[in-house]
Amino acid sequence: MRKIRSILYTLATILIIVGALFILQDDAYGIVILVFGLILNMVYRIINLDKSKLIYFHWLEIIKLGAVLFMALACTSFILELEQKFNLLIVSIVIDLLVNMKEISFKKEVK
Repeated sequence: MRKIRSILYTLATILIIVGALFILQDDAYGIVILVFGLILNMVYRIINLDKSKLIYFHWLEIIKLGAVLFMALACTSFILELEQKFNLLIVSIVIDLLVNMKEISFKKEVK
């Protein structure tokens, strides 16, 4: 299961980056790729939520859940064609990075 989670997270990150690059080139497929990457990222985040901490209202897990919900709002803004869809998208990605900073590591794991 751990390998599947890491593959899911890697795939979501690659799709977000590729989608953003396509959007910069004014390609219509970029938005679809980016939103699909965000949906995979949301699935990964929901799988990794600690349900027991969420039940006891630990603030970090509640903030992580809020970040996932904000990312869902950003994806919905593309479907509804809201004016601020790109701003919501950027803010949701930045919030996701800040909340989940522990997962971004440049150190090698020592086993």
